[in-house]
Amino acid sequence: MLKYSVENKAEAGTHALPFQVTEQESVLSTLIIPAGESDGRIVVEVSLAWENPLLNWDIGELDIRLRRNDVQGPLLDWLQDSCYQEGFAELRYEESGKQTEAYVYCLTVQSANRRAVVTGPLMIRGSVYNNSDET
Repeated sequence: MLKYSVENKAEAGTHALPFQVTEQESVLSTLIIPAGESDGRIVVEVSLAWENPLLNWDIGELDIRLRRNDVQGPLLDWLQDSCYQEGFAELRYEESGKQTEAYVYCLTVQSANRRAVVTGPLMIRGSVYNNSDET
């Protein structure tokens, strides 16, 4: 059974989108699950649309990372996506939680030679389920 859910979304052309991804790992979004809600199975889902700004048919590359707390925090999950023109990436991470502090998830992106622009839509969702439930 779903106990708690929180979601951050940005549609194309809103907030800081489009976002030029650089060689330096940068925070794209964060998600906080309060300590009182974190007892159970936590599922974090990420989806984002992006494109290759280099219109010379060189392949675009985008590294997507889910970290704990901040850009220097422990790496929880990682995905490398590539495309010639437009891409859509999805990442799903799951863990069991029971701690006294909030769970903070940090979505970061990085691209060698600036070969990616996050255009949106962008979504990061955290859901907490009872440990015995399936999604």
